[in-house]
Amino acid sequence: MSIKLEEIRGLKVIPKNYESSTVCSIGEVMPDKFELDLDKLEEFELNDYNQGSEIEIFGLHRNGIVYFTSDILERNDKKLLVKLPDEVSEIQRRKYSRIKYEGTLKVSDYDNAKIIPCDISAGGLRFISDNSFVVGKEYDIKIELLNNLVINCTMQPIRVEEASDESQLYSISVKFKKIRSIDRIALMQYSLRRISEMENKK
Repeated sequence: MSIKLEEIRGLKVIPKNYESSTVCSIGEVMPDKFELDLDKLEEFELNDYNQGSEIEIFGLHRNGIVYFTSDILERNDKKLLVKLPDEVSEIQRRKYSRIKYEGTLKVSDYDNAKIIPCDISAGGLRFISDNSFVVGKEYDIKIELLNNLVINCTMQPIRVEEASDESQLYSISVKFKKIRSIDRIALMQYSLRRISEMENKK
């Protein structure tokens, strides 16, 4: 494992029940295991972190986002003892991975606008529309992912370009503004899984 766990910051952990995802911090690192502190969790959420369960962990390294999965060896109140992973993967040097997105987007007050999704990341998205959105203005948006997971946040267009000379369509690139940390984790997880699916098809 070339990336040292002690160098990872902004850690977020996801159990099988996504609703119990939380921020966390790494405690003592031992030769074959390490401690993970879940100080922010409520008592009932700890039931999703049982011995033998697999967890996913995201964090920030100097080169970008890192990711790994591991197994819980032991839980003592809000402290986990986790098996040291065989590998910590660097997702990419960009802050967020951008992947093709074919889900449903709904922008408040623009129910009649044509909106065709193109790609998405945990930081923003791009879509084609017959409406020219205003750069810098914030819009409420609803994003539907897999497994009935819905994200509600605000978007801010940063670039609006004509998508075609022959039709009145615009390519809209936006960044997410008011978005919950847990929803950004969901987008990171969604992106990573889609990347893995595409790599497995090769």
